[in-house]
Amino acid sequence: MQLPTFIKKIAKKLQSILPFAFSKNEVYDIYTKEIIEAICSQDSICIDIGANEGKILEWITKTAPHAIHYAFEPIPSLYDKLKIKYSQQAMIFPVALSDQKSVSSFNLVITNHALSGLKKRPYPSFHQEKNISVATDFLDNIIKEDDNIHLIKIDVEGGEWNVLKGATKTIKRSNPLILFECGKVGGDLYGFNASTIYQLFTQEFGYSIYTLKGWLKTKNELPFLEFENYYETGKEFFFLAAPISIPIKS
Repeated sequence: MQLPTFIKKIAKKLQSILPFAFSKNEVYDIYTKEIIEAICSQDSICIDIGANEGKILEWITKTAPHAIHYAFEPIPSLYDKLKIKYSQQAMIFPVALSDQKSVSSFNLVITNHALSGLKKRPYPSFHQEKNISVATDFLDNIIKEDDNIHLIKIDVEGGEWNVLKGATKTIKRSNPLILFECGKVGGDLYGFNASTIYQLFTQEFGYSIYTLKGWLKTKNELPFLEFENYYETGKEFFFLAAPISIPIKS
């Protein structure tokens, strides 16, 4: 076993037993769980894009057990596990969501699945990788038109821009709350920047953008220059976008 993988497993175990968070991702996980519980009712339909091992999907299905959800995960081994565990609670698709329907090369990082994506991101050289072929599709082509979507989570290692472009009809129809990863590394790979993302949400969708903590604690939306600073520096890389007025579960 390689040392980095061994260390990663120990860190994961510690995260599960310690009463505090010590990484940015762990903080985001705590806030994400709080947001799901705040916004979703028992029959709220949610979409998990980039479901990975199913952590977020588990919180979704526990908070909204009376709905049938959607989850997307193109990595075959992860898809198979999700299908076994959640097939009664969600429709699981072995698809990499994008803005076109096709078959594409996919960079699978064997030693850390979370780094995988349609384009290769920078990551340490000790990681093992291989290219596989995956189906791509756009969300608007899959979601039932009579499903009122309550929440969408997007974490696809930089491909969020293409996912959003392929989800325009669904977003405009349902006005869901959207949790999304976003940063300069992904923008450089997929051809977007802070301005194009910000304009898509604020002008095309009529949304405001927040940090997760900001939405939970103060409801203070991010002005563009602050969002751009987070985008460029990576000090924040997971955000929440919501319609100008969105109800919270009572």
